[in-house]
Amino acid sequence: MDDYLLLLDVCHKDQRAIGLFDFHNGQSLRALSEHGGLYETLQFCARRHLNWSEHLRSLPAHPRLPAEGHPQGPLRPPLKPSDNLLAQVCEVTLNTAHTHQGWFYKGNGNLLKTDGEALAIPYHALSISSQPGVVCVYLVDHFKQLRFVGFSLGQDIHDPLLSHQDASSCAQSRLRQCAIAPALILGELQHSLSLNVRVERQGAQLSYLGYHLDLQNWWALRKYSQTFLEQNEQFLQPGMVHYVFHSASRRENELQLQHGDWLDLDCPELELGLSNQVSEEELLHLYPLESQPHRGRTHRTRPTRLRQHY
Repeated sequence: MDDYLLLLDVCHKDQRAIGLFDFHNGQSLRALSEHGGLYETLQFCARRHLNWSEHLRSLPAHPRLPAEGHPQGPLRPPLKPSDNLLAQVCEVTLNTAHTHQGWFYKGNGNLLKTDGEALAIPYHALSISSQPGVVCVYLVDHFKQLRFVGFSLGQDIHDPLLSHQDASSCAQSRLRQCAIAPALILGELQHSLSLNVRVERQGAQLSYLGYHLDLQNWWALRKYSQTFLEQNEQFLQPGMVHYVFHSASRRENELQLQHGDWLDLDCPELELGLSNQVSEEELLHLYPLESQPHRGRTHRTRPTRLRQHY
């Protein structure tokens, strides 16, 4: 864990900065980059063949933003470009006794949400389920080279009833909004992770499950997803960012979600969490969601060193 560098796109009014937390020395910083946010900064590094970690650690502190304290303004999915068409979201599964290996397209940046944002379910949905997991983030540089950046936590929403129909419906069942934590861990996973998932309905806990991701499964997922992307020219357009969701759970006996449910996901090893509420479009006008803009950041007890980023 000592080599992890946690990154956060910080937006404060019209000012942008990069939030950094160094697990090695416990230091945090709101860094100023002359190139813009995290996406623009890493693109600059790729063009100049600079080491991402070294360059980020060398950035000066932002002169007008404090290193600690809650940033004002909306959180952003990590590394997300301003052009939603450059952000491509997909799901990759590996072959087990209960699921087939495969790649599933989810959508572009319009479907990507982050901590505290509602996940909108369309009118035509037949059912709602979620799968927690790890999200691998890749950047395509100006030389059309796929570069692995890092990983974060994610909630993948899908429609299990629709997926049981024909092949076309199975593909459509994945075209749902999904969420990624706003903090990005730079580099490869170094140790196994445990994920805790809680579903809350009308203020009461409905479900609580724990999952484990070991390094062997991690490398199998990483190898398959990167190889798949590199073999398809349409995924290698300069400037693209790929968010690849890798589920930590199996699909059997999935909990059926409904309007207003809260999905909480946290990883104790990374001291990182994610919280989102389900919002069904056909029920939203009848049962508006309660206004709880800070629930995803404050309803859990978080360690001090991450709370300062949120």
